[in-house]
Amino acid sequence: MLVALPHSGVTADIRPPGGREDLMLREAPITDRELAVELLKRIVAGPADVPSLTVHEFEVLLLSLHQLVFGDRIIAQATCECGAEVDTEFSSSAYLEHRRPHKSARLVRGKRDGWFGIRGTNIQFRLPTIGDQIEAFKTASPAVALAERCVDPLSAAGRASRTMTAVAPVLSGPLEGRCPNCSRTVQLMFDVASFVLRELTIQAALVYEEVHLLASSYHWSEERILDLPQARRWEYAEMVRAGR
Repeated sequence: MLVALPHSGVTADIRPPGGREDLMLREAPITDRELAVELLKRIVAGPADVPSLTVHEFEVLLLSLHQLVFGDRIIAQATCECGAEVDTEFSSSAYLEHRRPHKSARLVRGKRDGWFGIRGTNIQFRLPTIGDQIEAFKTASPAVALAERCVDPLSAAGRASRTMTAVAPVLSGPLEGRCPNCSRTVQLMFDVASFVLRELTIQAALVYEEVHLLASSYHWSEERILDLPQARRWEYAEMVRAGR
């Protein structure tokens, strides 16, 4: 699947996760952005350095991966105060189109490579990368740490943020749904990395069983089984289950 990245100017080629990626997801102690970066390093060709992608590009790649593996429909879930489960359903392609980057006539080339200026002001900024975000999340005040990396002067962080959001919209954020039980409006936080990793990890849950089934039936090595395309591994495993 080819995906154009608006800020780095490259076209990424995404493939579905294979057996080795399934094993990595299954054995990861936590599902966080660093795991998502490692996953994209393995399955995406094009970007020279995944951590240097803007947060927007990083999340575009993850939603595109979800679309490639699971289709265009996304179902985000939350729990209402009344205890009912609330599903918020939307199209990933429509969501990406709605939050696509927009050019700003107020932007000028910054004094440093990769930086922008806001016309008529002394404000300089660069778009936060996923590497910046990961490091900022390790601090006590992530928003301040991110601004320190990406905005000059720091006092202009709020104004710069509004322009940055137009140029590189963040795809993670609040969504609303309606409770089917009490009709209350329920707000949920949609975090792209957490959502996509959770879906992929659930799908990878049977990788141990599938390796065991194929190794027992065909006497293939673990390496050979993990190197199979995911769909083929599933098909062989299903044939073994049906035969038994």
